[in-house]
Amino acid sequence: MFFDSKEMSVDRRHVVYGAAAAFSAIVAALTGGGNPAQAQTYRVDEGKELAPGVRAVELGKGAAMIPGYKTVSLVDLVFQPRSNLPVGSMPNAMICHVTEGELMVLQDGKEFQAKKNHVWTCAEGTNEGARNDGSALAIMRIANLLTV
Repeated sequence: MFFDSKEMSVDRRHVVYGAAAAFSAIVAALTGGGNPAQAQTYRVDEGKELAPGVRAVELGKGAAMIPGYKTVSLVDLVFQPRSNLPVGSMPNAMICHVTEGELMVLQDGKEFQAKKNHVWTCAEGTNEGARNDGSALAIMRIANLLTV
């Protein structure tokens, strides 16, 4: 039972289950419901330039039902071959997903390779940067979890 009929308090297990279901829904949305994400073709000048060869393309924004967050937004970071996004502090919690190509990610001093369909998270304040060492375009899709 979600609510205790005597105290009308929320059962912690259901909050955990709800959070897990919300996370699964976000991942499913990012990956096309379990199908590999299809590459989005972007013009070389599309979106806002964050660094030479790295552009942010806003995909959409909406209300969140995840506890602690008011809004979610989706953004694609498009990395041209041999481009680099310098390390910076993350302004909010986010879920990241490589939809095309591969990136080398430096997160809080640890480096990892993020190939197509790799998913990871960042907390607010995490220090992270990424670079595309390859000869093909790479795209990182970000689900921003916003408190405003």
